[in-house]
Amino acid sequence: MDWIYDIETYPNCFTFTALIEDGTILKVFECSTRKNDVADLFDFLDKLRRSKDRLIGFNNVGFDYPVVHDLLSVREKALTVSGKAVAVRAYKKAQMVIGADNVFQKLVKPSEEHVKQVDLFKIHHFDNKSRSTSLKMLEFNMRSDNIEDLPYPVGTELTDEQIDVLIKYNIHDVKETLKFYGHSLPMIRFREELSERYGKDFINFNDTKIGKEYFIMRLEEEMPGSCYKFVNNRRQIQQTKRDSIKIGECLFDYYDFKEPAFLAIVDWFKQQEIEETKGVFKDLPEDKLQSVGRYAQMLTKRQKFFREPSEEVKQRFLEKHPAGWIEEVPLKTKKKGQTQYSYWGHWNVAETLNVVVNDFRFDFGTGGIHGSLENADIHADDEYCIVDADVASMYPNIAIANRVYPEHLSEKFCDIYKDVYEQRKSYAKGTAENAMLKLALNGVYGDSNNKFSPFYDPKYTMTITVNGQLSLCLLAEKLMTIEGLSLIQVNTDGVTVKMPRHKVSEYETICAAWQKQVGLELEFAYYSRMVIRDVNNYIAVGVNGKIKRKGAYQYEDLGWHQDQGGLVIRKAAVENILNGTNIREFITGHTDKYDFMMRTKVPRSSKLVLEFADGRIEQQQNICRFYACNAGADLVKIMPPLKEETEPRRISIGSGWGMWVCNSVEDFDWKDLNYDYYIAEAEKLAIGNV
Repeated sequence: MDWIYDIETYPNCFTFTALIEDGTILKVFECSTRKNDVADLFDFLDKLRRSKDRLIGFNNVGFDYPVVHDLLSVREKALTVSGKAVAVRAYKKAQMVIGADNVFQKLVKPSEEHVKQVDLFKIHHFDNKSRSTSLKMLEFNMRSDNIEDLPYPVGTELTDEQIDVLIKYNIHDVKETLKFYGHSLPMIRFREELSERYGKDFINFNDTKIGKEYFIMRLEEEMPGSCYKFVNNRRQIQQTKRDSIKIGECLFDYYDFKEPAFLAIVDWFKQQEIEETKGVFKDLPEDKLQSVGRYAQMLTKRQKFFREPSEEVKQRFLEKHPAGWIEEVPLKTKKKGQTQYSYWGHWNVAETLNVVVNDFRFDFGTGGIHGSLENADIHADDEYCIVDADVASMYPNIAIANRVYPEHLSEKFCDIYKDVYEQRKSYAKGTAENAMLKLALNGVYGDSNNKFSPFYDPKYTMTITVNGQLSLCLLAEKLMTIEGLSLIQVNTDGVTVKMPRHKVSEYETICAAWQKQVGLELEFAYYSRMVIRDVNNYIAVGVNGKIKRKGAYQYEDLGWHQDQGGLVIRKAAVENILNGTNIREFITGHTDKYDFMMRTKVPRSSKLVLEFADGRIEQQQNICRFYACNAGADLVKIMPPLKEETEPRRISIGSGWGMWVCNSVEDFDWKDLNYDYYIAEAEKLAIGNV
């Protein structure tokens, strides 16, 4: 059986609460100044161990279990001391875990666990900074009746009454974790199936780690010691580290660009030598920096130039600088009050290096190439069609087709990569094998820039990155030779165009030739309409009626780590755009109250307050659910002052609109809902109709 659990630690109170997976049995153990359940807790854990039951938690591998394991390690002594002494030990251990500099120092090896641990936090990859998500945020996204934050500051000596409140809070968290466990069961079953099939414990692996681990298993099977070697009985990771990378050595030889701008970009790449893939390109010769700098000063508004250039300015600009304008990026120096400028910018800052071809701007960055029409509503009709061409498994296939590999893994890496790719196609979508092999294909590229990975070789990373972007530029250039064709988007692994229908045959011929030239495969989709705010926010309607919504227009299939607040705004905007539905009528007639609720959070160093017109100030919990309210107050984040400043920072949420907190769903009031706020926000997203 699975038991969902959570602990709370205070200087004079430790609680352990567990709920069986079907919700029928609840166990609460308290060690405090008034009670000592430590013997019963140990008996409970022993019973789970004998039954081979599991403990399911949220960040339990990183926090809860190390505290419990520490108590088990001093079991005999713990049975002879007071409940207060047990609480003190648990609290001190908890603070050590939280403050540990090395995350691995605080972990307990799976082989040493008294009871098997399953961590939903790790399975969903919430331990990744970009996906970081708390249980409270999940409570919002799960539309829970109550969102409760820790009731008392960490370190508080609790009264008996406060201990009772803490236990209720502990039970609430366990019930919410059980709810999320239900949502996570397909992921758990997938990991159980893989663990049984391959004889390796995948249970707490995130999706990406599963793929990488499978690939490592394949490499080690065929090339023992290629990923790890044992030296003096210690496992030693194998990597290729480099002092610098000459980008020119990364470029493939199949480019046959004709456009001056693309030729200049290739030439620019050939000149670059970088020391760090996340750092700054080495400065170009001073004369080139000055030249670009002088021209940059002429353009006081970059956006105006690129969106509304005069022919004279455009021609003069492209003659002098066919590689486009490289934006200024301020770099902080150690000397106080000084700022150094690099006109070539950070490689990891988006929209730094760009070119303009046929009035279409291409932006280069580590996340891939990007370019898009903005605030556009494009329709297919009897004369024109909209076609999207995406590269199938782009990054894996660049490596496979061009025999690119991390140097220490040898060319055999490409053979295994290709075998995994072909193997995946033999399994139906939805099967565990297909899902795992997809993860194996996609995980390798990102980890080639991970200093803790056996795939690490930054030259491999840059080879895939730069050539992926140039390959799409090559496709775009060839497609732009078609009379009447215009680019709509270039986005990481694909190109979307609008063109005359009688040119489809020519389009297909060019795409086929490009596929043969670069060794990649394209997958095509035809759209009847595209509504685009920008490259990351758009709606695409397939000719089959299937609707693709991205960014600000997406309200279905959102990740658990994504903000799912105020969905009525997105829904109203999409309905207005696609069907001409009146935004006010849609929003005032909408009946799902959770779609009106929003959420915010502040770190523990800050506070969140409601400020009323009469001067009253009410502090709120740090993670807060709220809605726009006619009789509401100003919802304000108050944060510590910036360095060398004395005044706290104030950030207003929904500035100019009254808000009301509804952490308890009962505090939501339809009668006082301010529809005008949601209407105004939806109108900002709507393009064309409104």
